[in-house]
Amino acid sequence: MATDTGFGDVRFFEDFLGDALNTLFWIENHDTSGTVAPVEAVANGNLQIYTDGTDGDIQNLFGVDQFIPATQGTIIFECRAKMVTSISQGVFIGLTDQNDADEVPIDNDDGTLTTTASDAVGFVYDSGEGTHWACCSVKADADGTQTDCEATDDPVLNTYQTFRITVESNGDTRYFINGKEVTVSGAARTAAITTTDPLAACVAQLANGTAGSVYVDYIYVSAGRA
Repeated sequence: MATDTGFGDVRFFEDFLGDALNTLFWIENHDTSGTVAPVEAVANGNLQIYTDGTDGDIQNLFGVDQFIPATQGTIIFECRAKMVTSISQGVFIGLTDQNDADEVPIDNDDGTLTTTASDAVGFVYDSGEGTHWACCSVKADADGTQTDCEATDDPVLNTYQTFRITVESNGDTRYFINGKEVTVSGAARTAAITTTDPLAACVAQLANGTAGSVYVDYIYVSAGRA
C-alpha cells in the first residue's frame, strides 16, 4: 500500500454569515477605558469591529494559531475590509503568533513601530501618523523595517480593499493590495518572520479619539497539508 504523503492544501474561509461570531474559530477581546461595542456580525455577511472613540481603546479579532510556514510551506492570508464612519483610527490586518493579547500586534507610534507580538506580518494604518498603509513585520521580537505603500493605496472611507500576504517556508513575505504587489521593489521581504511559530489571522483596531468601525467582509487562509 502506498504511503499517505498528504494531499492538497488546508483552506480556511470565513464569510461572516449569520448574526453572531463563531467562537469555535474566532477570539474577540478588547482593552478599553470607555464604552466599546464588542465585535459583532452585521448584515450582508460583514463583521463589524467598533470603538466609540475613547483614545487608545483596542478591539481585536483573532483566529486560531495553527498555520506554520516551516512545515506547511507557503501561507496565504487574504482579507477584504473597509473603514466606516471615520478613517481616524489605527488598524492592523495580517498574521500574528499571539492570539490572546489585549493589544495590537503591530502599531505605528510616532513613526516607530510598537510591537506586542513576537512574530507578525501585516498591514498597519495609523491616522495619527499619516495617510498610508505600511507593510510591517516583527521577527523574534525584532522589528522589521516599516515600508509605506503608495498614496494610490490609501484607505478611502466606506471603500473596500483586499489585503493579501504570502509567507514562504523560509519566512520571505510579500504584500498585495487589490491584487497589486506593494512589497518593496517587488521582491520578497527576506526572512520577515520566524517560520516555526504557529500564526493566526488577525484584524485589530486602535481608537484615535474618533468613533469608527472596520467592516470585515471575509478572511481566507491557506497552507500546505503537513
